[in-house]
Amino acid sequence: MDQINFKKIFLDSLGELQGLLQIPSVYDEKTVSGQMPYGEGSWRVLDYMRQIAFRDGFEVLEYDNHAIAVRMEAKEERVDVVSHLDVVEPGEGWEYDPFCAAVENGYLIGRGTEDMKVCAWLTYLALRMISAQKLQLNREIRLVFGCDEERTMADMHHYIGKAGEPEFAFTPDGRFPMSIGEKGALMWRLKGSYRGACKWFQGGVQCNVIPSSARACILDTSLETELQAYIAGHNYDISCMMEGGELILESRGKAAHASMPHLGHSAVTDLLDVIAGVTGDSVLGNLYRCFADPYGSGIGLKAEDESKGDFTLSLGVLNIEEGHLYGEVDGRYPYGMTSREATECVEKVCHAEVFLDYDAAPNLCGRDDPFVRELLAVYREKTGDFSEPVISGGVSYSKVFGHCVAFGPVDKPEEYLAHKANEKIALDRCVKLLEIYYNAIYRIGIL
Repeated sequence: MDQINFKKIFLDSLGELQGLLQIPSVYDEKTVSGQMPYGEGSWRVLDYMRQIAFRDGFEVLEYDNHAIAVRMEAKEERVDVVSHLDVVEPGEGWEYDPFCAAVENGYLIGRGTEDMKVCAWLTYLALRMISAQKLQLNREIRLVFGCDEERTMADMHHYIGKAGEPEFAFTPDGRFPMSIGEKGALMWRLKGSYRGACKWFQGGVQCNVIPSSARACILDTSLETELQAYIAGHNYDISCMMEGGELILESRGKAAHASMPHLGHSAVTDLLDVIAGVTGDSVLGNLYRCFADPYGSGIGLKAEDESKGDFTLSLGVLNIEEGHLYGEVDGRYPYGMTSREATECVEKVCHAEVFLDYDAAPNLCGRDDPFVRELLAVYREKTGDFSEPVISGGVSYSKVFGHCVAFGPVDKPEEYLAHKANEKIALDRCVKLLEIYYNAIYRIGIL
Protein backbone atom coordinates (compact mmCIF):
# COMPACT_ATOMS: atom_id res chain seq x y z
CA MET A 1 0.00 0.00 0.00
CA ASP A 2 2.89 2.36 0.67
CA GLN A 3 4.03 2.09 -2.97
CA ILE A 4 0.80 3.41 -4.45
CA ASN A 5 1.26 6.39 -6.76
CA PHE A 6 -1.69 8.44 -5.56
CA LYS A 7 -0.78 11.41 -7.72
CA LYS A 8 -0.85 9.41 -10.95
CA ILE A 9 -4.10 7.69 -10.01
CA PHE A 10 -5.77 11.01 -9.23
CA LEU A 11 -4.51 12.81 -12.34
CA ASP A 12 -5.54 9.87 -14.54
CA SER A 13 -9.10 10.31 -13.21
CA LEU A 14 -9.16 14.11 -13.46
CA GLY A 15 -11.22 14.17 -16.65
CA GLU A 16 -13.97 12.09 -15.00
CA LEU A 17 -13.96 14.42 -12.00
CA GLN A 18 -14.23 17.46 -14.27
CA GLY A 19 -17.25 15.86 -15.92
CA LEU A 20 -18.86 15.55 -12.49
CA LEU A 21 -18.14 19.19 -11.65
CA GLN A 22 -19.52 20.43 -14.97
CA ILE A 23 -23.04 19.25 -14.16
CA PRO A 24 -24.98 22.18 -12.58
CA SER A 25 -26.63 20.07 -9.88
CA VAL A 26 -28.59 22.86 -8.20
CA TYR A 27 -32.10 22.08 -6.95
CA ASP A 28 -34.52 23.05 -9.72
CA GLU A 29 -38.18 23.18 -8.73
CA LYS A 30 -39.26 23.68 -12.36
CA THR A 31 -38.01 20.26 -13.42
CA VAL A 32 -39.00 18.27 -10.32
CA SER A 33 -40.89 15.09 -11.18
CA GLY A 34 -41.42 11.59 -9.87
CA GLN A 35 -38.29 10.45 -11.65
CA MET A 36 -36.32 13.57 -10.72
CA PRO A 37 -37.29 14.46 -7.12
CA TYR A 38 -34.79 17.36 -6.95
CA GLY A 39 -34.85 18.47 -10.57
CA GLU A 40 -32.95 17.68 -13.74
CA GLY A 41 -29.45 18.76 -12.64
CA SER A 42 -29.55 16.62 -9.52
CA TRP A 43 -30.83 13.64 -11.50
CA ARG A 44 -28.07 14.08 -14.10
CA VAL A 45 -25.27 14.16 -11.54
CA LEU A 46 -26.62 11.09 -9.77
CA ASP A 47 -26.90 9.25 -13.08
CA TYR A 48 -23.34 10.28 -13.96
CA MET A 49 -22.01 8.48 -10.88
CA ARG A 50 -24.38 5.58 -11.46
CA GLN A 51 -23.08 4.97 -14.96
CA ILE A 52 -19.42 5.18 -13.92
CA ALA A 53 -20.01 2.71 -11.07
CA PHE A 54 -21.80 0.27 -13.43
CA ARG A 55 -18.94 0.56 -15.91
CA ASP A 56 -16.40 -0.22 -13.17
CA GLY A 57 -18.24 -3.36 -12.12
CA PHE A 58 -19.73 -2.19 -8.84
CA GLU A 59 -23.16 -3.08 -7.55
CA VAL A 60 -25.39 0.01 -7.49
CA LEU A 61 -28.33 0.12 -5.12
CA GLU A 62 -31.19 2.40 -6.17
CA TYR A 63 -33.27 4.60 -3.89
CA ASP A 64 -35.82 6.20 -6.22
CA ASN A 65 -33.33 8.79 -7.48
CA HIS A 66 -33.12 10.33 -4.02
CA ALA A 67 -29.81 8.55 -3.57
CA ILE A 68 -27.71 5.68 -4.86
CA ALA A 69 -25.31 3.41 -3.00
CA VAL A 70 -22.20 1.79 -4.49
CA ARG A 71 -20.62 -1.31 -2.96
CA MET A 72 -18.17 -4.11 -3.76
CA GLU A 73 -20.15 -6.86 -2.06
CA ALA A 74 -22.75 -7.28 0.66
CA LYS A 75 -21.61 -8.06 4.20
CA GLU A 76 -23.44 -8.58 7.47
CA GLU A 77 -22.09 -5.33 8.94
CA ARG A 78 -21.77 -2.14 6.96
CA VAL A 79 -20.18 1.29 7.15
CA ASP A 80 -21.55 4.08 4.98
CA VAL A 81 -19.36 6.81 3.49
CA VAL A 82 -21.87 9.51 2.66
CA SER A 83 -21.47 12.38 0.20
CA HIS A 84 -23.74 14.85 -1.55
CA LEU A 85 -23.55 15.74 -5.22
CA ASP A 86 -25.87 18.76 -5.14
CA VAL A 87 -24.43 22.27 -4.95
CA VAL A 88 -25.67 25.73 -4.07
CA GLU A 89 -26.38 28.43 -6.63
CA PRO A 90 -23.12 29.81 -8.04
CA GLY A 91 -23.96 33.44 -7.19
CA GLU A 92 -22.04 36.41 -8.53
CA GLY A 93 -18.41 37.51 -8.60
CA TRP A 94 -16.84 34.56 -10.43
CA GLU A 95 -13.75 35.02 -12.57
CA TYR A 96 -14.55 31.75 -14.36
CA ASP A 97 -17.68 29.94 -15.43
CA PRO A 98 -18.73 28.28 -12.14
CA PHE A 99 -19.26 24.97 -13.93
CA CYS A 100 -16.25 24.96 -16.25
CA ALA A 101 -14.10 22.82 -13.89
CA ALA A 102 -11.05 24.75 -15.07
CA VAL A 103 -7.52 23.81 -14.02
CA GLU A 104 -5.41 26.89 -13.46
CA ASN A 105 -2.14 27.40 -11.56
CA GLY A 106 -2.43 24.07 -9.80
CA TYR A 107 -6.06 24.53 -8.74
CA LEU A 108 -9.28 22.91 -9.84
CA ILE A 109 -11.88 25.67 -9.98
CA GLY A 110 -15.66 25.51 -9.88
CA ARG A 111 -18.76 25.19 -7.76
CA GLY A 112 -18.57 21.95 -5.79
CA THR A 113 -14.78 21.66 -5.64
CA GLU A 114 -14.73 22.13 -1.86
CA ASP A 115 -18.38 21.36 -1.14
CA MET A 116 -18.24 18.53 -1.98
CA LYS A 117 -18.03 16.78 -5.34
CA VAL A 118 -14.27 16.43 -5.18
CA CYS A 119 -14.33 14.50 -1.91
CA ALA A 120 -17.27 12.43 -3.14
CA TRP A 121 -15.13 11.50 -6.13
CA LEU A 122 -12.06 10.76 -4.02
CA THR A 123 -13.96 8.27 -1.86
CA TYR A 124 -15.19 6.58 -5.03
CA LEU A 125 -11.68 6.52 -6.44
CA ALA A 126 -10.45 5.00 -3.17
CA LEU A 127 -13.02 2.19 -3.34
CA ARG A 128 -12.17 1.63 -7.00
CA MET A 129 -8.52 1.19 -6.01
CA ILE A 130 -9.41 -1.26 -3.25
CA SER A 131 -11.54 -3.26 -5.69
CA ALA A 132 -8.83 -3.28 -8.37
CA GLN A 133 -6.30 -4.54 -5.81
CA LYS A 134 -8.75 -7.28 -4.75
CA LEU A 135 -8.27 -6.36 -1.10
CA GLN A 136 -10.58 -8.28 1.24
CA LEU A 137 -12.73 -6.32 3.69
CA ASN A 138 -14.53 -7.61 6.77
CA ARG A 139 -17.29 -5.04 6.52
CA GLU A 140 -19.37 -3.79 3.65
CA ILE A 141 -18.21 -0.33 2.64
CA ARG A 142 -21.08 1.44 1.00
CA LEU A 143 -20.58 4.77 -0.78
CA VAL A 144 -23.84 6.68 -0.58
CA PHE A 145 -24.47 9.65 -2.88
CA GLY A 146 -27.37 12.02 -2.35
CA CYS A 147 -28.64 15.19 -3.99
CA ASP A 148 -30.51 17.27 -1.39
CA GLU A 149 -28.00 18.04 1.36
CA GLU A 150 -27.93 21.76 0.61
CA ARG A 151 -31.68 22.03 1.08
CA THR A 152 -33.65 19.61 3.30
CA MET A 153 -31.65 16.33 3.47
CA ALA A 154 -34.83 14.56 2.38
CA ASP A 155 -32.58 12.37 0.22
CA MET A 156 -30.89 10.73 3.22
CA HIS A 157 -34.10 10.46 5.23
CA HIS A 158 -35.50 8.55 2.25
CA TYR A 159 -32.36 6.40 2.05
CA ILE A 160 -32.31 5.52 5.77
CA GLY A 161 -36.02 4.77 5.64
CA LYS A 162 -35.36 2.08 3.04
CA ALA A 163 -31.81 0.88 3.81
CA GLY A 164 -31.81 1.18 7.58
CA GLU A 165 -29.00 2.69 9.62
CA PRO A 166 -25.41 1.45 9.21
CA GLU A 167 -23.16 0.42 12.05
CA PHE A 168 -21.21 3.64 11.50
CA ALA A 169 -20.91 6.38 8.89
CA PHE A 170 -18.62 9.22 8.02
CA THR A 171 -18.98 12.08 5.59
CA PRO A 172 -15.99 13.91 4.05
CA ASP A 173 -17.88 17.18 4.46
CA GLY A 174 -16.44 18.90 7.50
CA ARG A 175 -13.23 19.52 9.41
CA PHE A 176 -9.99 17.74 10.10
CA PRO A 177 -8.94 16.08 12.24
CA MET A 178 -12.64 15.32 12.68
CA SER A 179 -15.96 16.94 13.55
CA ILE A 180 -16.88 14.49 16.29
CA GLY A 181 -20.24 16.16 16.70
CA GLU A 182 -22.38 18.95 15.35
CA LYS A 183 -24.22 21.59 17.26
CA GLY A 184 -27.94 21.91 16.81
CA ALA A 185 -29.02 24.32 14.10
CA LEU A 186 -32.13 26.44 14.17
CA MET A 187 -33.69 29.43 12.44
CA TRP A 188 -35.99 31.93 14.05
CA ARG A 189 -38.18 34.41 12.19
CA LEU A 190 -38.97 37.68 13.91
CA LYS A 191 -42.09 39.69 13.11
CA GLY A 192 -43.40 42.88 14.63
CA SER A 193 -44.77 46.35 14.04
CA TYR A 194 -42.39 49.29 13.95
CA ARG A 195 -42.72 53.00 14.59
CA GLY A 196 -39.32 54.53 15.10
CA ALA A 197 -36.45 56.54 13.68
CA CYS A 198 -36.18 54.67 10.35
CA LYS A 199 -38.28 55.01 7.24
CA TRP A 200 -36.81 51.71 6.10
CA PHE A 201 -34.00 49.31 6.95
CA GLN A 202 -32.49 46.65 4.69
CA GLY A 203 -29.80 44.27 5.95
CA GLY A 204 -28.43 40.87 5.00
CA VAL A 205 -29.35 38.41 2.26
CA GLN A 206 -29.50 34.98 3.93
CA CYS A 207 -30.17 33.73 7.44
CA ASN A 208 -27.01 31.63 7.76
CA VAL A 209 -24.62 34.29 6.43
CA ILE A 210 -23.26 37.09 8.61
CA PRO A 211 -24.49 40.22 6.81
CA SER A 212 -21.80 42.17 4.99
CA SER A 213 -24.02 45.13 4.16
CA ALA A 214 -26.98 47.07 5.52
CA ARG A 215 -28.75 50.31 4.61
CA ALA A 216 -31.26 52.49 6.40
CA CYS A 217 -33.15 55.72 5.82
CA ILE A 218 -33.39 58.05 8.83
CA LEU A 219 -36.55 60.16 9.11
CA ASP A 220 -34.94 63.11 10.91
CA THR A 221 -32.50 64.64 8.40
CA SER A 222 -31.21 67.10 10.98
CA LEU A 223 -29.26 64.28 12.67
CA GLU A 224 -26.61 63.94 9.94
CA THR A 225 -23.81 65.62 11.90
CA GLU A 226 -24.61 63.74 15.10
CA LEU A 227 -24.72 60.41 13.25
CA GLN A 228 -21.38 61.07 11.58
CA ALA A 229 -19.80 61.88 14.95
CA TYR A 230 -21.14 58.67 16.49
CA ILE A 231 -19.83 56.62 13.56
CA ALA A 232 -16.39 58.19 13.81
CA GLY A 233 -16.30 57.71 17.58
CA HIS A 234 -16.94 53.99 17.25
CA ASN A 235 -14.75 53.48 14.17
CA TYR A 236 -17.57 51.88 12.18
CA ASP A 237 -17.34 51.39 8.42
CA ILE A 238 -20.57 53.30 7.78
CA SER A 239 -21.32 56.08 5.33
CA CYS A 240 -23.80 58.85 6.12
CA MET A 241 -25.09 60.94 3.23
CA MET A 242 -28.04 62.81 1.77
CA GLU A 243 -29.58 61.13 -1.29
CA GLY A 244 -32.57 62.70 -3.04
CA GLY A 245 -33.52 64.62 0.08
CA GLU A 246 -33.27 61.52 2.31
CA LEU A 247 -30.68 60.76 4.98
CA ILE A 248 -29.15 57.36 4.16
CA LEU A 249 -26.79 55.24 6.23
CA GLU A 250 -24.81 52.46 4.56
CA SER A 251 -22.95 49.92 6.70
CA ARG A 252 -20.23 47.50 5.59
CA GLY A 253 -19.16 44.35 7.42
CA LYS A 254 -17.57 41.02 6.52
CA ALA A 255 -19.54 38.00 5.34
CA ALA A 256 -18.90 34.59 6.86
CA HIS A 257 -20.88 31.48 7.69
CA ALA A 258 -23.10 32.20 10.69
CA SER A 259 -21.64 29.22 12.55
CA MET A 260 -18.18 30.88 12.52
CA PRO A 261 -18.75 34.43 13.82
CA HIS A 262 -15.04 34.94 14.50
CA LEU A 263 -14.48 35.02 10.73
CA GLY A 264 -17.04 37.73 9.99
CA HIS A 265 -18.44 41.05 11.18
CA SER A 266 -22.09 42.07 11.10
CA ALA A 267 -22.99 45.22 9.20
CA VAL A 268 -26.50 44.98 10.66
CA THR A 269 -25.59 45.21 14.35
CA ASP A 270 -23.16 48.09 13.68
CA LEU A 271 -25.96 50.02 12.00
CA LEU A 272 -28.41 49.20 14.77
CA ASP A 273 -25.98 50.59 17.33
CA VAL A 274 -25.52 53.86 15.43
CA ILE A 275 -29.22 54.50 14.90
CA ALA A 276 -30.25 53.55 18.44
CA GLY A 277 -27.27 55.37 19.98
CA VAL A 278 -28.18 58.67 18.32
CA THR A 279 -31.98 58.53 18.10
CA GLY A 280 -32.83 56.48 21.19
CA ASP A 281 -34.90 54.11 19.02
CA SER A 282 -36.00 51.50 21.58
CA VAL A 283 -36.85 48.72 19.11
CA LEU A 284 -33.54 48.89 17.26
CA GLY A 285 -31.65 49.37 20.52
CA ASN A 286 -33.18 46.19 21.88
CA LEU A 287 -32.26 44.27 18.73
CA TYR A 288 -28.69 45.50 19.08
CA ARG A 289 -28.50 44.37 22.71
CA CYS A 290 -29.91 40.95 21.77
CA PHE A 291 -27.66 40.21 18.80
CA ALA A 292 -24.48 42.28 19.08
CA ASP A 293 -22.69 39.45 20.90
CA PRO A 294 -22.71 36.41 18.57
CA TYR A 295 -22.18 34.11 21.57
CA GLY A 296 -25.54 34.73 23.23
CA SER A 297 -24.88 37.02 26.20
CA GLY A 298 -27.45 39.48 24.84
CA ILE A 299 -30.26 36.97 25.26
CA GLY A 300 -28.94 35.63 28.54
CA LEU A 301 -27.65 32.40 27.08
CA LYS A 302 -24.08 31.17 26.95
CA ALA A 303 -22.88 27.60 26.67
CA GLU A 304 -21.73 26.28 30.05
CA ASP A 305 -19.61 23.36 28.80
CA GLU A 306 -17.19 24.66 26.16
CA SER A 307 -15.99 21.11 25.43
CA LYS A 308 -19.34 20.55 23.68
CA GLY A 309 -19.09 23.75 21.66
CA ASP A 310 -20.28 27.29 22.21
CA PHE A 311 -23.65 28.83 21.43
CA THR A 312 -23.76 31.23 18.47
CA LEU A 313 -26.43 33.36 16.88
CA SER A 314 -26.59 35.86 14.04
CA LEU A 315 -29.26 38.30 12.93
CA GLY A 316 -28.70 37.43 9.30
CA VAL A 317 -31.63 39.35 7.80
CA LEU A 318 -33.41 42.47 9.02
CA ASN A 319 -35.96 44.37 6.94
CA ILE A 320 -38.20 47.26 7.98
CA GLU A 321 -40.76 48.66 5.60
CA GLU A 322 -44.09 50.49 5.97
CA GLY A 323 -44.26 49.91 9.71
CA HIS A 324 -43.46 46.19 9.57
CA LEU A 325 -40.33 44.53 10.97
CA TYR A 326 -39.06 41.19 9.72
CA GLY A 327 -35.91 39.35 10.77
CA GLU A 328 -34.20 35.97 10.41
CA VAL A 329 -31.84 34.65 13.07
CA ASP A 330 -29.46 31.72 12.74
CA GLY A 331 -28.67 29.85 15.96
CA ARG A 332 -26.24 26.99 16.69
CA TYR A 333 -26.61 25.26 20.06
CA PRO A 334 -24.41 22.63 21.69
CA TYR A 335 -25.18 19.11 22.81
CA GLY A 336 -27.00 19.27 26.14
CA MET A 337 -28.93 22.44 25.29
CA THR A 338 -32.41 22.36 23.75
CA SER A 339 -34.00 24.51 21.08
CA ARG A 340 -36.89 25.18 23.47
CA GLU A 341 -34.47 26.62 26.03
CA ALA A 342 -32.89 28.87 23.41
CA THR A 343 -36.23 29.96 21.98
CA GLU A 344 -37.58 30.88 25.40
CA CYS A 345 -34.54 33.09 26.00
CA VAL A 346 -35.15 34.96 22.73
CA GLU A 347 -38.85 35.35 23.42
CA LYS A 348 -38.17 36.89 26.84
CA VAL A 349 -35.93 39.68 25.59
CA CYS A 350 -36.79 40.26 21.94
CA HIS A 351 -39.75 42.59 21.52
CA ALA A 352 -41.17 40.74 18.53
CA GLU A 353 -43.06 37.58 17.68
CA VAL A 354 -40.63 34.66 17.46
CA PHE A 355 -41.22 31.67 15.16
CA LEU A 356 -39.00 28.59 15.18
CA ASP A 357 -38.97 27.50 11.53
CA TYR A 358 -36.06 25.05 11.49
CA ASP A 359 -34.53 22.87 14.17
CA ALA A 360 -31.96 20.13 13.67
CA ALA A 361 -30.85 18.58 16.95
CA PRO A 362 -27.17 18.23 17.89
CA ASN A 363 -25.33 14.92 17.66
CA LEU A 364 -22.13 13.71 19.32
CA CYS A 365 -19.95 10.60 18.99
CA GLY A 366 -17.75 9.32 21.80
CA ARG A 367 -14.00 9.83 21.49
CA ASP A 368 -13.41 6.20 22.51
CA ASP A 369 -15.56 4.85 19.69
CA PRO A 370 -13.37 2.35 17.77
CA PHE A 371 -14.31 3.86 14.40
CA VAL A 372 -13.46 7.34 15.65
CA ARG A 373 -10.11 6.11 16.96
CA GLU A 374 -9.30 4.42 13.66
CA LEU A 375 -10.08 7.49 11.54
CA LEU A 376 -8.03 9.68 13.85
CA ALA A 377 -5.13 7.24 13.67
CA VAL A 378 -5.14 7.35 9.87
CA TYR A 379 -5.24 11.14 9.79
CA ARG A 380 -2.41 11.50 12.30
CA GLU A 381 -0.22 8.95 10.54
CA LYS A 382 -0.64 10.65 7.18
CA THR A 383 -0.32 14.28 8.33
CA GLY A 384 1.59 14.38 11.63
CA ASP A 385 -1.20 16.57 12.99
CA PHE A 386 -2.21 15.44 16.49
CA SER A 387 -4.82 18.12 17.14
CA GLU A 388 -8.05 17.04 18.82
CA PRO A 389 -11.49 16.53 17.24
CA VAL A 390 -13.82 19.52 17.20
CA ILE A 391 -17.52 20.22 17.67
CA SER A 392 -18.76 21.78 14.45
CA GLY A 393 -21.37 24.46 14.01
CA GLY A 394 -22.09 23.23 10.50
CA VAL A 395 -24.85 20.96 9.28
CA SER A 396 -23.97 17.80 7.38
CA TYR A 397 -25.45 14.35 6.78
CA SER A 398 -24.22 13.50 10.29
CA LYS A 399 -27.50 14.99 11.50
CA VAL A 400 -29.42 12.23 9.70
CA PHE A 401 -27.17 9.26 10.47
CA GLY A 402 -26.50 9.94 14.15
CA HIS A 403 -23.56 7.54 14.64
CA CYS A 404 -21.58 9.53 12.14
CA VAL A 405 -18.69 11.99 12.01
CA ALA A 406 -17.51 14.54 9.47
CA PHE A 407 -13.97 13.59 8.47
CA GLY A 408 -12.27 16.42 6.58
CA PRO A 409 -11.51 17.89 4.15
CA VAL A 410 -11.10 21.35 5.69
CA ASP A 411 -8.00 22.10 7.75
CA LYS A 412 -7.95 25.89 7.36
CA PRO A 413 -11.51 27.18 7.82
CA GLU A 414 -10.49 30.78 7.22
CA GLU A 415 -9.54 29.86 3.64
CA TYR A 416 -12.64 27.79 2.92
CA LEU A 417 -14.47 29.00 -0.21
CA ALA A 418 -17.53 26.78 -0.14
CA HIS A 419 -20.69 28.72 -1.11
CA LYS A 420 -18.49 31.62 -2.24
CA ALA A 421 -17.32 32.87 -5.62
CA ASN A 422 -14.24 31.27 -7.17
CA GLU A 423 -14.52 28.08 -5.11
CA LYS A 424 -11.41 25.98 -5.76
CA ILE A 425 -9.15 23.25 -4.43
CA ALA A 426 -5.45 22.61 -5.00
CA LEU A 427 -4.61 19.53 -7.06
CA ASP A 428 -1.86 18.60 -4.59
CA ARG A 429 -4.46 18.79 -1.84
CA CYS A 430 -6.65 16.34 -3.74
CA VAL A 431 -3.78 13.87 -3.94
CA LYS A 432 -3.22 14.03 -0.17
CA LEU A 433 -6.94 13.65 0.51
CA LEU A 434 -7.07 10.60 -1.73
CA GLU A 435 -4.30 8.99 0.31
CA ILE A 436 -6.14 9.75 3.57
CA TYR A 437 -9.53 8.49 2.36
CA TYR A 438 -8.07 5.37 0.75
CA ASN A 439 -6.39 4.37 4.01
CA ALA A 440 -9.41 5.35 6.09
CA ILE A 441 -11.85 3.27 4.03
CA TYR A 442 -9.54 0.27 3.96
CA ARG A 443 -8.78 0.39 7.70
CA ILE A 444 -12.43 0.73 8.66
CA GLY A 445 -13.28 -2.07 6.27
CA ILE A 446 -10.93 -4.49 8.03
CA LEU A 447 -11.56 -3.22 11.60
